[in-house]
Formats: sequence, structure tokens, C-alpha cells
Amino acid sequence: MTEAHSDQASAQDIDNVLRIATTDDYQEIFRICCVLHQENGQHEFSEEKAKNVIWRGVNRQNAIIGVIGPSNDIRAVIYLEICPVYYSDEMQLLELFNFVRPDYRKSDYAKRMIQFAKHAADQTGLDLLIGVISDTRLEAKKRLYERLLPVGGVFFNYRASKKDAA
Repeated sequence: MTEAHSDQASAQDIDNVLRIATTDDYQEIFRICCVLHQENGQHEFSEEKAKNVIWRGVNRQNAIIGVIGPSNDIRAVIYLEICPVYYSDEMQLLELFNFVRPDYRKSDYAKRMIQFAKHAADQTGLDLLIGVISDTRLEAKKRLYERLLPVGGVFFNYRASKKDAA
């Protein structure tokens, strides 16, 4: 293999490796969260709140973020946070979001993100609470999760109309 070919293969590997996010990834993860909100957001977006959550993740403050892609071109991201179980003194690993950019949806990135979450649960010994909340392609997303994880319940999402809430 020539040196140029080796360098090109290494660059492609770096582009596709699943890694733990660092502070260098902060801006790109925030940009992806904006895309995620445009696609799946169910409430008003708070930049400040989103930035604080991401900051905790990239600094590993009871959270971890898995990403695929270099810091200037993240293609997929999963956010996991250690949270208390509301009725117990025990903790659990809670997935806040798992998102693959639309231009990379034909990849295996979503599957790899779920495997990352399972590995994190195995490494910490914590139960993993992970799921799908979406209005788009819900059945396909559900089938992916069911292939990789045992079903442990179901969520339903009722949205009150704004005029009725007043």
C-alpha cells in the first residue's frame, strides 16, 4: 500500500470511528442538536439549556457523548446521562438523544450508537433506558431498536393543544 493510499484510508477510518466526544466537538454537537430539534423537537428550543447539557456531556459530568465523525463533521451522536431512578437510591443510564444526520441515514451509524449505549451500560453496571420519540418513520426506528434491545415497556405521547391548555 502506498503512503498516500494509507493516509487516505486512515482519514476514512477516522471519519467513521465511533469515539467519545471532547470539548473540541462542542460546537458541532450543538449544531446537530439544532437539526435534531428541527426534525423531532416537541417543545420550544432553549439554546442555553441545550448548550449546558452538551457541555456536561463533553466534560463527562455524569454524562457521556458518543460521536461518529471528526469534530468539524460529526455524522451521528448519542447522549447518555447517569440519572437517579425516581423511586430508588439506584442510578440508571438514560439516553437523551440518538441522532444520525439525514445524509448518513443509509449507514450503520444508528445501530453502532445503540451498541455504544449497551457497552456503556455493561461498563457501568447500570440499567440503560433508551427509546424512540418521533413523529417520522417511527415504525422503522422501532424495528431497529427491537432487533438490538429487549422491549421493556412502551411510551405514548399525547400533546395537548395550546388553546386547550390555557
